[in-house]
Amino acid sequence: MSKNLEMNNLLDLYGALLTEKQLNIMDMYYNDDLSLGEIAEQCGISRQGVHDTVKRCEETVAEYEKKLGLYAAQKAYVEELKEFKAQALDIFNECKRISLSRPIAEKTIVLLENLDSKLEDYDTAGFVETIDGPAN
Repeated sequence: MSKNLEMNNLLDLYGALLTEKQLNIMDMYYNDDLSLGEIAEQCGISRQGVHDTVKRCEETVAEYEKKLGLYAAQKAYVEELKEFKAQALDIFNECKRISLSRPIAEKTIVLLENLDSKLEDYDTAGFVETIDGPAN
């Protein structure tokens, strides 16, 4: 995962623990992709001040993650959901292959839809890679 994407995810989780000014600088740096000089001009501080703030905030949110582990827990949860989805797809495909039971296949489709709904919650965070679902 790219460093910027990981930092964006950490900022989503821990950004509220930064000051408003720190969060604003981090948002301009990571989300608006502004240079240190552009941020310095907008904030009325030196380029070095922006650099120091960015580095300090990166260290701060990394320390929060080290202590709290929310990002790691989210990634583990998404991986578990993806595994459940793969298992449900296997069941669905096996039901189709042997024409075993329409009710089982229908229940599996409901399960897949529920898993997709849960995974969508994390899709914008860059956690989810698409797994092709059954054709409806």
